[in-house]
Order: sequence, then structure tokens, then C-alpha cells
Amino acid sequence: MAASPYRAAPRREVPLEAPNDPSNRGSPYFLACPCLTGTAIMEEIMPGENKALVRRWIEEIWNQKSMAAIDEIVAAEIVQHIPPLADQQGIDALKQFVAAHRVAFPDGRFTEDLIEEGDKVVQRWTFRGTHMGEFMGVAGTGSPTETTGTTTLCIAQGKVAEFWVQWDSLGWMQRVGAVTTALIRRWIEEVLNKGNLEVVDEIWARDGVYAATLIPEVRGPAAVKQVVAAIRTAFPDIHYSLVGEPVVQGDRWSCRWTAGGTHRGDFMGVAPTGRYVTYVGTVTFRMRGGKIAEHRADWDALDLMQQLGVGPAVGQLKAAA
Repeated sequence: MAASPYRAAPRREVPLEAPNDPSNRGSPYFLACPCLTGTAIMEEIMPGENKALVRRWIEEIWNQKSMAAIDEIVAAEIVQHIPPLADQQGIDALKQFVAAHRVAFPDGRFTEDLIEEGDKVVQRWTFRGTHMGEFMGVAGTGSPTETTGTTTLCIAQGKVAEFWVQWDSLGWMQRVGAVTTALIRRWIEEVLNKGNLEVVDEIWARDGVYAATLIPEVRGPAAVKQVVAAIRTAFPDIHYSLVGEPVVQGDRWSCRWTAGGTHRGDFMGVAPTGRYVTYVGTVTFRMRGGKIAEHRADWDALDLMQQLGVGPAVGQLKAAA
């Protein structure tokens, strides 16, 4: 990105090393974004003035979600650096981000600890809010969330001219289940649907548990690969899909699913029938160290067996009762 266009109204220009000159110590001036402009622009400012501006930035813009406040305290060509998003320039881009943040976290609030020197204010913050809407590609989960970070703001001519954010984006994504969801989608799409068994070694914990209706509990990647191979031998074209949004709490992840496939091989002692069957269930995962530590699936085995022609009919069950 090009150098920032923000330069405070000059009182006098000095070389960048001038702040280290003993004659400048105690000067009532500050550096206006010297790291961006290549020269230091000295402007008189009252102590605490920029900190007061940043308090308005936090309370009115981010906590109260006031678009009017943006026009009052933000420079028109503001530059924002919010990884992992691409850098953006202009007040409209900031308004769009604030609006999206408001939809994603309607009750969100920042608390802060501020440090001020010259034209820079550093905001060490904690954010708490309920994740209700899409944010950074992650659909709303309805879960309360908390994360921390640091924002460095550059002030020029009494307005926020540029800011840099560093925050625990990975931790946040893990807490709302985004990282877990990505891992589980690999399990479904690459392992179950495509039969890429090598992926199991990448995503399954060494002592990870696999348990499901009709299938005895097994442990470890090797045993899990045997189970998947047996399922895909019975139903070579099997395809699993998630239904709805997952429920995430801490290291646990749960979602409903549906599956369908053609019965081409032995399944639980039932010879191939050539029938296409569908069945539904719910799966719950527990994660540990970025891998699957536990898988437990419950599904309608009776319905599946009836579709294969070997399960008792509902009337027969009533008669037996």
C-alpha cells in the first residue's frame, strides 16, 4: 500500500532522527506518522488529547455502533489494517466493516487500556459479544465469545488517520468452531465421501475414539480407516452431507447429517441388494490438539435395515410388543 496521505498541519519539519536530539527533548510537539510520511511533522498537542479521541473511537463507534461518530473523528482517507483481511482505505470501507461487525456481534463491547505517546495511541483491548451473524466467513453460532488484541492508532489533525490491529484471530475461530468445522468437513468430504484414507492420519488423534450405531468402538487412525473402508465397500457411492448449522461449545462440536448410497457390498452380514438407501443421524466430535479425539454418531439403523429388506416392519414391532 502507498504511504499514508495523512500529514498534520506543519509547524516545522525535522529529520526523523531529530526526536533523539537533546535539543528536542521536552518539546511540546509530536511526530505525525513518521513511519509513513518519511519526515516528521511537528504539531503542538495537549497531553491526553489523543487518548480522549481514542476513547470516543472505542465507545461511540465500536460499542455504540454510531456511524455519525465515524464522520466526526475519523479522517476521510483512513487506512485500516485488520488481518487476516486485506488492507482497506477510505471512510466508507471502515463504515462497511463496522456495520458488518454490528450485525455479527450486536451486543459486542470493547474494554481497553490505553497508552499514549505523541501521535500514537495503543489500545490493549478485550472484546466480548454474542456471535449472531457472519464474520470473516464464519456463520453466526449464537455463542458468547471473548477475544483479546491490540490496536495502534495514528492521529493526525485531530482525527484517526490509520490503525493497525493484532488480535487472536485463530483462537477466536477455534472458540466459535470455525477451525473445528473446517477439520470435520475434511473428514466428511475427503475421507467419507471420497475415500482418501491417508487424510485420517492427518486429522485423527493417535488414541482417538470412533463409535457409532451398530459399529463397535475402535481407537486410533488405523482402526478408523478399516471402518471407513468397510462402509465404502458396502456403499461405494455413499455421500454424507451436514444438515443445518453445528452446535459448538469449547472442544465439542455436534451436527445433524444425512447420507445416501447404493448397497453393493456386504453390510453387517446383509448381502448386496443393489438398493439405494438414505439414512440420517447426529454426530458429536471432541477435539484435542487440532485433531479429532472422539467421534460418536447415532443414526436410524432400523430404517436403514428396513430399506435393505431385512428389518422388521413397524406392524411387526407392535405385534412383538
